[in-house]
Amino acid sequence: MEFTLLFVAASIVMLVAWRGSRALALGLYAAVMVACAATYLHHATDTLKLSF
Repeated sequence: MEFTLLFVAASIVMLVAWRGSRALALGLYAAVMVACAATYLHHATDTLKLSF
C-alpha cells in the first residue's frame, strides 16, 4: 500500500514539475525522497526468517 502511495506522490510531483512552479516541484520532490528513504529504512531493518 505504501509503495502505491509513493508512486502516486511521485506522479503528482511530475505533474507539478510540468505545470507548476519550480520551487514547489523541488519541495515536493524532496518530500517524496524523504518518504522513500523512510519506507526503505522501515523495510530494510526487518529480519528475514530463513531456514536452510
